[in-house]
Amino acid sequence: MFHLGIATTRAATCVTSDTMVERDMNYTGDIIKERATLILRIAPTFLRFGSFEIFKPRDAISGRCGPSMGQKDILTQLLNYTIHSCYPQIWQSHVEDKTEMYLAFFSEVVKQTAQLVAAWQCIGWCHGVLNTDNMSIIGVTIDYGPYGFIDQYEPGFVCNSSDDRGRYAFDCQPDICKWNCHKLAEALEPVLQMSRMEDVLQSFDQHYEEFYHNKMMKKVSFIRV
Repeated sequence: MFHLGIATTRAATCVTSDTMVERDMNYTGDIIKERATLILRIAPTFLRFGSFEIFKPRDAISGRCGPSMGQKDILTQLLNYTIHSCYPQIWQSHVEDKTEMYLAFFSEVVKQTAQLVAAWQCIGWCHGVLNTDNMSIIGVTIDYGPYGFIDQYEPGFVCNSSDDRGRYAFDCQPDICKWNCHKLAEALEPVLQMSRMEDVLQSFDQHYEEFYHNKMMKKVSFIRV
């Protein structure tokens, strides 16, 4: 992915042990044994959308909530740390106004996420498990699991054999990433008005379309690289 120009974590080491593990690759009961292997991946940060969901308030329908629900002080600490560490330019530009800082941060995350999924679509790559815990807060590809490339154009391609409903199918990836951005907005609602974040969410499609079309135009040499 790195050499395809896609923002991604990098593989640092690969360690194989003598411990045997059982694999059922296609969930058919045909179990094979393989040596256990660990890949150490590195990135500027492994903070993800899901990191902020531990503060989510109780859902009116499901009754579920984050384990640190209501702890706004910890949410604020996490936000400040994330922005200071990962988005120093935003921190420096808005250090006197935290509300505008958080909004600028959310805007940048939405933009980078839209551009990341557009880059995936341009190379025919399917992640496989795009839940909020697999979405990087800095817009890089993380958590390589049942991913796959499409061999020929197949919009409904599903690379995860456990995804029976095709929730994370190739052509669903942009909408799922946008949905995940909305889930991040819900997690940030204790410090930002949802109405302001909804305006930002509306920009997702534009960021996606602009990046996707520009990338595809370069592929067919309509734009000089």
